[in-house]
Amino acid sequence: MSYNNLTQNKSPLCVDLDGTLIRTDSLHELFLLLFKQNPLHCFLAVFWLFKSKAHFKAEITKRVELSPETLPYNEEVIKYIKSQKTKRKVFLVTGSNKKVADSIANHLQLFDEVIASDSNINLTGENKKNHLVEYFGEQGFEYIGNDKVDIPVWEAASLVSVVSQDNSFLQKVRSSFTVEKEFLLPTPTIRNYFKAIRIHQWVKNILVFVPFFLDHRFSDLNAFLQLIIAFFSLSLIASFTYIINDLLDLEADRLNQYKCKRAFASCLISIKQATILMFFLVVSIAVLLSFLELSVITVLMIYLFTTLSYSFYLKRVAILDVTILAGLFSLRVITGVVSIGADWSFWLLAFSMFFFLSLAFAKRFSEVENLKREGRDSTVGRGYIVDDLPMMHSSGIAAGYISILVIALYIESEKVREMYSRPEILWLICPLLLYWVGRIWMITGRGKMHEDPIVFAIKDKVSILTVSLCIVIVVLAVVINGG
Repeated sequence: MSYNNLTQNKSPLCVDLDGTLIRTDSLHELFLLLFKQNPLHCFLAVFWLFKSKAHFKAEITKRVELSPETLPYNEEVIKYIKSQKTKRKVFLVTGSNKKVADSIANHLQLFDEVIASDSNINLTGENKKNHLVEYFGEQGFEYIGNDKVDIPVWEAASLVSVVSQDNSFLQKVRSSFTVEKEFLLPTPTIRNYFKAIRIHQWVKNILVFVPFFLDHRFSDLNAFLQLIIAFFSLSLIASFTYIINDLLDLEADRLNQYKCKRAFASCLISIKQATILMFFLVVSIAVLLSFLELSVITVLMIYLFTTLSYSFYLKRVAILDVTILAGLFSLRVITGVVSIGADWSFWLLAFSMFFFLSLAFAKRFSEVENLKREGRDSTVGRGYIVDDLPMMHSSGIAAGYISILVIALYIESEKVREMYSRPEILWLICPLLLYWVGRIWMITGRGKMHEDPIVFAIKDKVSILTVSLCIVIVVLAVVINGG
């Protein structure tokens, strides 16, 4: 029976799914889940796509499932649907596979019927238009869409409503149709893109300069230029891996009270836009690497491989994940060592391993502590439960204090006596760091730590003062003449 044979006072409301009801594309989300489950499946996906897009969607939905409760919904569209539900019937009409559409409809309980793609028909564009005209009749429905593929459907609709993040597209729709309702989404700014690549995290990569200063290579301009190139190469690689990590972590981030506001989790920046951004990062990285020695490139590739391994699997293994995070900080130092051909320092590597292990534990502790406050028992995509908090707390404090012990032992080494006029002045660094580590863990234990201690330290006045005093102490140890 067609809808025209049913009695209805007002034309039915047909709502698109991707980019309209939800602020993301369900197919892109499913593909990420497939990639996360097993990257090799992506090679199979090419063959599925050759058969047809409808078959491609059906094959993916057989292997992975979206969690409707974690998707970023367009609240304004949902509000409009609720206001119309008592006046007329509401249909979810989407090019997504029927299995995906049904799960979302069952979660929301807003729709009278779901019309979606199956393994044979891809219900988008002209296919969607023809199906709706056959079901409702020409000009027999209102349609809410968001993309150029919806233009044929709008041509057959009695009322046109549009969801848009793109002002130029919105203007095009306005010039072609009389728009009933407009649902405007925020447009990402340059600042949003900088936050997405976590440009503030680049401060971590200053560690590549540490061997340069510890070796007192201040007059070696060529070495300094190499470090600058290495710094930006490492920073762009880190940004690339941050994007991958965030995309693979979308579900977990959307359940986190802080991370849900990130550009990718909130879909301020779409998965498609993220892919384009990654392409530009890869091109920029390739250009920078062409100026570096093979040994430096090798270390950077180890960093890349380790970070990707962490994103795909290692971050799910408790304790191993924080060890890997600490190791990545040490790799930053190693990048600096290799870039300038400095001597390997056991002391520097030992300090960085224990010090950053402490901060990694603080990061995980704060995440699990936040879960505890929300009444949840375990992390999503991580290997920790609330009962692990005492162990994480004690391990983090121990690692922090061990790192300071390493500094104390280093101060008494032969190399320090050769390099510094007054090495005994360096002892002042130890009480400063003892105070700083104790304070960081006191703040963490009280639940007031940002989920990334590095970000906290960058903004924290006490941390900035502590670092400044340590630099002054090192300078004094060099310039003051020995007695």
